[in-house]
Amino acid sequence: MDFFFNPKGIAVLGATVNEIRGGFSILKNLQHGFSGNIYPVNPHYSEIEGLPCFVDISQVPDPLDMAILFVPAPVTPDVVQACVARGLPGVIIQSAGFSETGEKGRKLQDQLTEISRRTGIRIWGPNCMGLVDAVHKRVFSFISPSIWDEGLLPGDISLIVQSGMLSAGFLIDTMTRDKLGISKVCSIGNKVDVNECDILEYLLTDPDTSVVGLYLESMAEGRRFFEICKSAKKPIVLLQGGKSKEGSRAAMSHTASMAGNSAIVRGAMDQAGVIQANDFKQMMDFSRTLSLYPKKGMRCPGRIAIVTFSGGAGIVSTDLLDRHGLVLADLSSNTLKSLESVFPEWMPANNPVDLWPAIERVGLDKAYEQTIHAVCADPGVDAVFLHAFAGGLIWQLKLKPVIETAQKAGKPIFLWLIGNERDSLRFEKEAREIKVPVFREISRAVESMATIFS
Repeated sequence: MDFFFNPKGIAVLGATVNEIRGGFSILKNLQHGFSGNIYPVNPHYSEIEGLPCFVDISQVPDPLDMAILFVPAPVTPDVVQACVARGLPGVIIQSAGFSETGEKGRKLQDQLTEISRRTGIRIWGPNCMGLVDAVHKRVFSFISPSIWDEGLLPGDISLIVQSGMLSAGFLIDTMTRDKLGISKVCSIGNKVDVNECDILEYLLTDPDTSVVGLYLESMAEGRRFFEICKSAKKPIVLLQGGKSKEGSRAAMSHTASMAGNSAIVRGAMDQAGVIQANDFKQMMDFSRTLSLYPKKGMRCPGRIAIVTFSGGAGIVSTDLLDRHGLVLADLSSNTLKSLESVFPEWMPANNPVDLWPAIERVGLDKAYEQTIHAVCADPGVDAVFLHAFAGGLIWQLKLKPVIETAQKAGKPIFLWLIGNERDSLRFEKEAREIKVPVFREISRAVESMATIFS
């Protein structure tokens, strides 16, 4: 599989000067970030974007590891056969028009399957968006070249997505709105040959990947997928599409995928230790959490200290902890004694720790810092749920020393944030830089917290 991720040369079959066509976008994206050889192939041009254009794949010189195909579906089998004759180990077919379109397209896809099995050429796709590698600035995809205007944010989360436009739109949304860095996004489409098992095995050995998130409408090799997940040393998060009757029908028209029994899949994934998500934002929340904090593998519920500025927010948080199998930590006498130095006598601290009386007595920073120091020193606390408000002079919390205290103690810390837009954006930026997950909804924070104790 490595030639897909680290090729020395790539041919683009279906390259074009037409800026609204996928063949043009593929070429421009390669020119932006790929340092290897790029070979446009189209008999109608002698040059595209300053690169010599070849009549067919047989004329392309070495080094050449793979080809990206963006040609009409009816000619794709013949083009793949020509790639076999050229000696290519693999192709990424980004064209649509195969089994997702009906019987005629299914016959074309069957031809691709037969070619792959007979010759050994690896086929990624069809009906996919290919590969984006933000760490190495490689975009092997017809995603809009405007992605470079925003910049690719490198991170350590990799995704395997059985959807084309979703992977493109989700990638841009995640990087620009959530400012969440990504390692690789692999859009696998109809899975005529290369499937989630092949790519998952690769990513689990990839030094740039610490967590793998998957959106799948079907599982090509259920037993193999289960065994890979069960033996994985890295966290895996799965969002399964097509769990309902109507959802399964939609999956058939999307990628011609027959979804499996959702109850069986869920049970098998629980046994394999896979974290399961219900929507795309949750999949990314869980992936981000597991990239920052390793799973604890505890036999008992996680014991959480809630540090809040609002009694109401502490109550809601407590209810949500219970719903997700977590518990309020029982603060030790030493912890409670330590908190006496910042809390007034008339309002002794407890868990949830409502900081407002302490803030009025000793000020914002001292109240937060002393409280975090006390709960993080408590052996009965497994993680901290910190609430913060951004806005106004009184709420200019110095976040870094508070977070460093938790990090030095080895206690995972989750941040729920509300406040005005300008100060919240500043606060979120600072939190990301010191690697703290920030949430705008208490429920999202708590369900993410639960993943490290499951």
